[in-house]
Amino acid sequence: MAKSLFEKKNVKKISEEETRLYEAASSNVLNETLVLWQLSQVFLLGNTFLIGFIGIIFERTNDKTALIPLSIIGLLISILWFFSFMRISKYYEFKIAQAKQREPDGWMLLREDGENFSEGDSVKINDKKYSVGLGRLSNLAIVKILILIFMIFYLYIIFVI
Repeated sequence: MAKSLFEKKNVKKISEEETRLYEAASSNVLNETLVLWQLSQVFLLGNTFLIGFIGIIFERTNDKTALIPLSIIGLLISILWFFSFMRISKYYEFKIAQAKQREPDGWMLLREDGENFSEGDSVKINDKKYSVGLGRLSNLAIVKILILIFMIFYLYIIFVI
């Protein structure tokens, strides 16, 4: 018979109130995660369509002056994306911190194993190692890099083409 989490790790049993608070904090993390990624999807989609439109105009006309206003709009959209992303990222980090604070000792879901895994370290569970496998570059950093690429693209059109 498999041992429960409480038997394996000598984890103290927690009250229903503590469980409810942890579940609420975890639910808040999920909600902030959804908002964060949905926001990025909307801005990514908008930028992708705008770049496609700029590409069509660039291919079909020799009038490059039409590209500048569209690139300025794209740059402004990317700047809004960056600041919105940074703000919501802070909410996400705050909600993670709240959930970690509410996590019962010994659970290791967000603290310990969870932190190690999210920082790129491998974590061993039941004699199996788990790792992200892509180094220490986080999803949040990847989105920032993507936003920067869009900004550089628009700046290139504005100042070089």
